[in-house]
Amino acid sequence: MLAPSPFQERSDCMADSENAHNEQEASSDNGKPTGNVRIAAIAIAVAVVVLAAGIGIGFAIHGSQQPEPIAAQEQQQPADNQNTSDNSQASQDVHKHDWVAEYETVHHDAETHVVHHDAVYENQTVYSTMCNTCGKYFDPDTNDGTDHLRETGHKGLTKQVPHKETVKVKDAWDEPVTDKAAYDESVLKDYKCSTCGVSADPETVQNENVNQPTEA
Repeated sequence: MLAPSPFQERSDCMADSENAHNEQEASSDNGKPTGNVRIAAIAIAVAVVVLAAGIGIGFAIHGSQQPEPIAAQEQQQPADNQNTSDNSQASQDVHKHDWVAEYETVHHDAETHVVHHDAVYENQTVYSTMCNTCGKYFDPDTNDGTDHLRETGHKGLTKQVPHKETVKVKDAWDEPVTDKAAYDESVLKDYKCSTCGVSADPETVQNENVNQPTEA
């Protein structure tokens, strides 16, 4: 059975109060009750109305705070159990990397230094034109000696006179010397998982003890 609403109880109380008031007036007409009795009856009626209103408000508040149905709680528990099961399965399926080393080729240039060599001179027998007066020699390829005779007034020249002279046989030069020949070096670049394809630097793989790296 449904509980009466607060408004219905209040209406009933007001009706009771009005009836009591009418009865008091009737009694007053008959000359039985006094004025004090009439005031007390009115006070009781007001108290009843206030009490009924408070009870109605309490029912309204209590009705808005209904507990969660048991069926909803039972439905939530299997979902929580399913999440726990999924998390457990996910932890069991953690991927283990199979690291394979990858290398790159690094070229190294040759290491060299330069050695300087001075010009080379030798004391050789050469054939030159000679002044008969002073004995000065002239290179027949560049100077035949006639200018010397004209300037000095010397007399006579002799050609193809053998004599010793320091001759440069080789110009100065710089020689590059190779200390270490050029070469290509295969250097570890990183690691790559053969299963999932993810790459990682050598330091990360070294610190990770999940799986030992496999050299390619």
